[in-house]
Amino acid sequence: MLSSRILLLFTFFNFSIAFQSALVTEPKASILCASGSKSDADKLRETAKKLREEAKALQSEISPSQRINEENLPTSASCKSIPNSTWTLTYRFASDPLPEDDEEDRPVSNYSGKLTVKFLADGYTELISHEPASMGGSTLSMEKVWGWDKELSNEDELEYLLFSCNALLPSTDESSPNEVVRFYMQARVDSVKSDGQLSLAEGTVTMKKDVKPPGGFWGAFNGAGILAQFRYVGNFVAKPTSNANI
Repeated sequence: MLSSRILLLFTFFNFSIAFQSALVTEPKASILCASGSKSDADKLRETAKKLREEAKALQSEISPSQRINEENLPTSASCKSIPNSTWTLTYRFASDPLPEDDEEDRPVSNYSGKLTVKFLADGYTELISHEPASMGGSTLSMEKVWGWDKELSNEDELEYLLFSCNALLPSTDESSPNEVVRFYMQARVDSVKSDGQLSLAEGTVTMKKDVKPPGGFWGAFNGAGILAQFRYVGNFVAKPTSNANI
């Protein structure tokens, strides 16, 4: 079974100290989420570094039949800047992470298709079109695409594009039938110095899941929603369209 864990939590010892001190802020690399304390974009920035490391390792373990083959995608237009550019994302992801070693086995529904979006100059994202591929007669519906942001990594000094979308899952979904689920996407922004052309590489899809602390850790306190982790569920390949930057 593919080990698809992207567990980016500080130890409960460190979190306990922070909690007892009533601190609200968190170290940049932490994925501990205090509900309502930070924007989703801030949370994505905090986890981007380790998400990239874990996703690269996980993608190397995925069988070739499960990966999107970028070589088979048609060649598209070029792009020289992200603001006001339009991209088509060919995606494949599951509606729930594969079970971890300490979790019970459960069926997982998979989805694929093409999503075309425009990254507006004001930071919003416009949903242009969605072409879901039928997986056993069931498809998901993209309800909303949230704003986008770019992160400059302190580790490799490269830029990464971050955004998220809400998907309405079909009634046949194994984990969340008829529910709207938020998926988080990120990709590295590559630039060709000779002509300034941009590309998005190593696109990964994650989702946020609450973490259940060990028994007795919280006592009578309900910690639901405070501890969370972003877990890998799939990948995508992005290509600029013919009307990029128009």
